[in-house]
Amino acid sequence: MYLSTKFYPMSTTTKRLIRVGILCVPTMDENAITTVFRAIHEAHSPTLLVMTASALNQRNWIEELLRTWCDTEELDLVLTIGGTLPAPGPSADEIVPDATRSIVERVVPGLAEAMRYHAQQESALAWLDRGIVGIRGRSLVVNLPASAAPALLFIEAITDLLPIAVAHLQGDSTAPQLLDEVIIEQEDGGEEVPLIAAGTGLRAEEFAAFLARNQSQ
Repeated sequence: MYLSTKFYPMSTTTKRLIRVGILCVPTMDENAITTVFRAIHEAHSPTLLVMTASALNQRNWIEELLRTWCDTEELDLVLTIGGTLPAPGPSADEIVPDATRSIVERVVPGLAEAMRYHAQQESALAWLDRGIVGIRGRSLVVNLPASAAPALLFIEAITDLLPIAVAHLQGDSTAPQLLDEVIIEQEDGGEEVPLIAAGTGLRAEEFAAFLARNQSQ
């Protein structure tokens, strides 16, 4: 018997409005804001840029602004640009991931790793990025590296997943799930796999016979 697993593209979720805020650290970068928002808007419409701001390398300011955007403004997507490089432990520089980690209630490590993996195909320095992705309330918070080109390289890796993540946070029952996208199919003529009662296990001789049958096919 041979089982094949097919991965199907994520289905398109409901076209809901995504309200976005972008925070630059430590200074405003209009080019990076425009570049990143355009990438998101082209991947999903409607998308509205509601808030933009900059904050110096002061952790309490960054934390308070992120809390306000998530709790009071209730933005769907909060992006930060800058402040994600390695820095000495006592330093006040590059503190955005640390500030973000302190205010989020859940992390979404897969999105952060997907961005680094995508970007490292252009430069191995992407692995040094410390940015995280997390959830506060119903808001998704995403850290991006500084300047337009690196930030775009990171965000383009996950633009298709952002509306799906937002849909889940908004409690949308139609939001795609992994069980809907991954299907295991059995080839014609294959043998049925016997179900094993819980707690009984598979005896060694049965397993050996199972392997022998499959190797002979």
